[in-house]
Amino acid sequence: MKIVSLQSVGLGAIFSGGNGTTGFNEPYIITVGENLYDGRGYSLDITVTEIVKQTFFDGLEFQSYLVITSDGHIRVLPADKYIAEWSE
Repeated sequence: MKIVSLQSVGLGAIFSGGNGTTGFNEPYIITVGENLYDGRGYSLDITVTEIVKQTFFDGLEFQSYLVITSDGHIRVLPADKYIAEWSE
């Protein structure tokens, strides 16, 4: 099985409700095969090619998601802040 998307839990972009009202928190979503967006919703013109779950052991267990993009970079995201969608 592979990870096809990640959705933030408690993280994301805060958008104003307008007219001085309180804003709302929109989850940050990363999907394989789609462009990567910054926290304000603007495309970075970079495509997500793969998302991998990684576990490190250094006295303590630390799990993270590695988001691999078309520009050759790997972004490391904490697993406890994202929900993964898995598919065949």
